Amino acid sequence: MKTAHATETGAIVSASDFPTFESTDFAGEGSFYFDLVRLQDQPGIPRGFPHRHTYYHILWMSRAQGTHMLDFQHLEVRDGAVFFLTPGQLHAWTSSVAPQGYVMNISTAFFTHMFPRADDIAKFPFFHPTSGNPVLYLTRDQHDDMLPLLQAMEQEQQGRQPGRYDVIRSYLLILLTQLRRVYPIDDRTRTAGPSYPLVKRFALLIETQYLAYNSIQQYANALYVSARQLNEATKRATGRTASQLIQDRILLEAKRLLSNTESGIADIAFQLNFEDPAYFTRFFKKHTAMTPGEFRKVDLSLRA
Repeated sequence: MKTAHATETGAIVSASDFPTFESTDFAGEGSFYFDLVRLQDQPGIPRGFPHRHTYYHILWMSRAQGTHMLDFQHLEVRDGAVFFLTPGQLHAWTSSVAPQGYVMNISTAFFTHMFPRADDIAKFPFFHPTSGNPVLYLTRDQHDDMLPLLQAMEQEQQGRQPGRYDVIRSYLLILLTQLRRVYPIDDRTRTAGPSYPLVKRFALLIETQYLAYNSIQQYANALYVSARQLNEATKRATGRTASQLIQDRILLEAKRLLSNTESGIADIAFQLNFEDPAYFTRFFKKHTAMTPGEFRKVDLSLRA
């Protein structure tokens, strides 16, 4: 069996997995912390093959036309599109025209310094893959009004002056706040009230602990609420129970592994902490109306 190895671009590749980019060398500074570069200056972008990042990834598209596969959603790529990816999401995108705009790669360390509390990042719905919309389509005026903030970050990045990351964080916070202002919020979110921040924190916790925690009570303890409070909050904010949100995340990872690896069904079941592959098959079919093997065949036929 081949072992994983790092490519020149920082991707980790193995025979049984899809590429995972763990670092970026766009900045040319060695240790990766924050990157911002122009799309038109990167001949390797767009990447049309499924891959992941271990860092936050924002695509700001001033000019582009194509499609973006993001965790089995197929989204339109067009002028004014802004895509938000959190660590671990699977995506691939193409453009029939030479793309123009920016790509931002933000390490988890940079994000931790920017948002030291979970409640802080919970205010930005586009960074929640289980409950937020990962794309925002800006009007031309909205795009043009915010573009100077990216240009200012680019100038700071290229200038490499002392304290530049403090300045970049300030510009980035302003940009994200302006994007949040134009981000469409559904009616359920508007009426969720105090439940909304708790559910966003829960969604973030699911991302990091869905394979480690095996009960709602563990999540509730980590969030300093009761299991009942957590369940009621998720119902008000999303219309789904806490258990359903966790199951959604496990199902998403199962689809990722089935679609993009050659691992056997039993191996995938064990990776997802199912002790019995037969139970994994029943779980998958209950939520998709297909067995894992059937899903893999359909997915392969769609790509042919």
